[in-house]
Amino acid sequence: MDPDCDGLHAATADPWWREAWYFEFFDPKVELQFQVYQGVFPNAAIGDINAAVFHQQRRVHEICKMDFHVEPEAVSQRLYFGPMKLEEIEPLKQWRIRYDAGDVSADLLFDAVHPPFSWAAANLWLETSDDPQIGSHHFDQLGRYRGNFWVGDQQLAIDALGFRDRMWGWGGRKHWQSYLIMWAAFDENCVVNIAVQQFDDGKQTLCGYLYQDGELSLLSDVTVDVEWSEQRWKTIEQVNVLARDKLGRSFRYTGHPQGILDTSHRWLHRNDHMLFSVGEYHHDKRIGHGVMNWAFTSEADRFHHLEVN
Repeated sequence: MDPDCDGLHAATADPWWREAWYFEFFDPKVELQFQVYQGVFPNAAIGDINAAVFHQQRRVHEICKMDFHVEPEAVSQRLYFGPMKLEEIEPLKQWRIRYDAGDVSADLLFDAVHPPFSWAAANLWLETSDDPQIGSHHFDQLGRYRGNFWVGDQQLAIDALGFRDRMWGWGGRKHWQSYLIMWAAFDENCVVNIAVQQFDDGKQTLCGYLYQDGELSLLSDVTVDVEWSEQRWKTIEQVNVLARDKLGRSFRYTGHPQGILDTSHRWLHRNDHMLFSVGEYHHDKRIGHGVMNWAFTSEADRFHHLEVN
């Protein structure tokens, strides 16, 4: 990964070319969940912020605003509009995240624990294409969030593992039919990262890795059983996962979403149900947290049983 990948990028002529930043964590000590997805469509001169805060299992803040005005020529403005102000301190290593929404606010540092992971490492076709109509880019990274978060007049000291991700482009992403993202960090030396994507031609792809005992290896295959809530048809109840990597190691875990942010049918360039959460994951007697996001175009496209390699 080149440090320039963490910088700002020039848009192509694609009207829905996009650049976005995603930060999330759950701090079990203070029972605070924060997730924020900020992005811009420079060719449309608009930006969006989708964020939620849950404290002690109660939603205390949410914003889903898709129409911030962002000047296409003001590239640096992509990092600060609405309640967000992002600052790249050291590319691929440290970011500062400030959030000021009145009822909640934050001043946090994200310090990378591991190097970033690009979906190109798994040879995802839209990542490796040189065609600007197809090409798109994504990387994610485990890090530690430290700083202060305010809920009303209550100040909470944050020190928690969490993920972030970056994307730019659009291209082949327009062919998404459904996906399931499960990134689980049990500690700095035990991480399983899974992204299963299904496209409108029926193709399923797998990106991710297993990090254990100081060694990272790409996944070779995963089996996932998804249980859906009987009460809420868009909501995952639980996932049961078996992941194997290219070193022959296997890892079994379960997970369920905590607070959920539903952004379904708010995006002008998408026509699907897209939900964001921070999942709670269980492996043997260990508990970890991390991203659990999913999207699908119709109820018939929801994942139930997956075997992907």
